Amino acid sequence: MAKLVISFLTIVGLVFIFTSCPKNERVALSIINNSDEDILWLFRLKEFGEWYEISSINSYLGNIEKNKIPRGDTYIDKFNSDAIKSHLEKGWYKYYIFNYDSIKTIPWKRICDERIILKEVTFNSWDDFERCNFEITYP
Repeated sequence: MAKLVISFLTIVGLVFIFTSCPKNERVALSIINNSDEDILWLFRLKEFGEWYEISSINSYLGNIEKNKIPRGDTYIDKFNSDAIKSHLEKGWYKYYIFNYDSIKTIPWKRICDERIILKEVTFNSWDDFERCNFEITYP
């Protein structure tokens, strides 16, 4: 009988430990390109400033091809929900959509100066992510 009680308490203790540990949940945000043009996305956090404060898109992204979404395609951006929630405590989290051909042909300084952008989506809270069902659609 004592072994049964000890086994039961051990199981209850383990269940409590594993269910009370913070969950490091991975979340996927879909960026859906429903247009007939290729697009490019990038994101910024308030602590790092607006997109037009980036002096060079190539130095910021490196290979911009990784952020390209061909027409009719979807990109899945996977991230840690706890990290995003932590950033949201400090301010906004934004995604920006650009025309890919414009990024390739127009100097970045002009794109910044003239704010040549297709779409901006701002998340001020975790609820904003949930409200859009973790999807950004262009157009």
